[in-house]
Amino acid sequence: MNIVITKSSLQYKAPFGVTKRLPEHFSKRVVNYETNGQERRIFITKAQLPLEATEDEIITYITANADQSELVADYEKLQQDQLQQTLTMAALYEMVMTMGGDSNGKS
Repeated sequence: MNIVITKSSLQYKAPFGVTKRLPEHFSKRVVNYETNGQERRIFITKAQLPLEATEDEIITYITANADQSELVADYEKLQQDQLQQTLTMAALYEMVMTMGGDSNGKS
């Protein structure tokens, strides 16, 4: 399996208070990579790989856990579908409200 990392980002989250880019606030990394002509994404928590992990360690982790990754195209399509459903519901709500309905479904 030939893996090429195309994008990697770190996410931070403070247990309490303000989140800063500090090692103790490191939460997970999101890695986009290509393999066999497909772009895939995997989420790697700090428990799975530390902040200091090298690119080789990340590739080794991906190789061992490729079944946990998802196709980026599938994920983005799911996001688009959810957005479209939300917009449709908002449009229906607006239509009901302009026709004199209230939020309790009464006319």
